Amino acid sequence: MKKLLSKTVILLCVGAAPLAASEFEVVAATGVREPEGLHAGQPLGENTRLVLEHWGRALIRETTKCALTHVVVGVGEYVLTLSEDCTESSSPTDVVERLQRGEVFAERLKETGSGPVDDVVRAISNEPCVFLPRVSEEGTGRRECPSGYALRGLRCSGVYCDDKDLLCCPYLEGAPDAGAKRLQSRWISEEAPNVTTTKDFFNGLSCRGPYCDEVNPQTFKTPRLANAGECLWTVWSSQREGQWLDCQLGRLMAGIRCREDYCAEVAISCCKVRVK
Repeated sequence: MKKLLSKTVILLCVGAAPLAASEFEVVAATGVREPEGLHAGQPLGENTRLVLEHWGRALIRETTKCALTHVVVGVGEYVLTLSEDCTESSSPTDVVERLQRGEVFAERLKETGSGPVDDVVRAISNEPCVFLPRVSEEGTGRRECPSGYALRGLRCSGVYCDDKDLLCCPYLEGAPDAGAKRLQSRWISEEAPNVTTTKDFFNGLSCRGPYCDEVNPQTFKTPRLANAGECLWTVWSSQREGQWLDCQLGRLMAGIRCREDYCAEVAISCCKVRVK
């Protein structure tokens, strides 16, 4: 009987052994393919590999050591590693501004209180913009935003702005828009016509000719979205600078123009949005 009791006590002790603590916790996530079903509050271990859609975003908090938050945006894969230096981190304000510019971001953000972290969570969760695969005259030569999204930004790269990166953002909080219809669009280049504008907005872009010499922005119309005016042209972008032309929050693309050989420099018109 004593031997049996001893075994029982041993088994109870083994069963009550504490589980290893998780090093990370999910704060917010969207567009993450692996681990499947990633959600807020989910614990994760060190060296967990995140696989994201090209528009995927994730904010992961460390639960030990430095208590830093990992911000992952616009990258295909990211492996979670614990921080070693608690003094080096990114500014919360800088993170939000870079997210709004549509930049790729995979860095750590030091938690300085709930306020700054909440700002970043909102930037990730409430505006899950889509980074489209690069468009050029090679391949399909055409990219289009998902339903319920419209073009908000563009970046040149390659010789003569041969390749163009596109940023699509939701106007219906990510929901599809069954009422959206394509409109007739026209091709432009550095030769006339070298500019096109619309009272509506763009949701795609096509290229043709050497170095994407001719550009055709896809115009669309929907009863859910109106152009409220107050349109502004951005600066010119070329492959030399490679900066994003971004309409920023509250505006979408409603015009584009070209100059220089092969439409090497482009600018976009950004108009205020009114969602109905």
